[in-house]
Amino acid sequence: MSELASTPPPEPAPVFAVVEDAEQGRFELQRDGETVSYASYQQSDDVVTIPRVATIPEHRGQGYAARLLDGAFDQLRSSQRSVVPLCPFAAQHIRDSPEHHDLLTK
Repeated sequence: MSELASTPPPEPAPVFAVVEDAEQGRFELQRDGETVSYASYQQSDDVVTIPRVATIPEHRGQGYAARLLDGAFDQLRSSQRSVVPLCPFAAQHIRDSPEHHDLLTK
């Protein structure tokens, strides 16, 4: 009779969500309910200015800021808002992502 090696079950894939907290003026990337990255913003009419994007230090280097911006930009598009990316990271991300160029203010 041979013993089968017991392998632990795989960990479930994390659940990500981009949520807008209009009261605090920021979009948040949540991983399993925990905020791991955020983009602060100010809004005037239908124009959203993003001066800062940050990732919680222990979560840096995992692409969370880019995932956050993609989700935030999708929400801005669906609500017919445009964006002014003042944050250097946000500005570079939108420059590198032609699919988001339609959001730039004219």
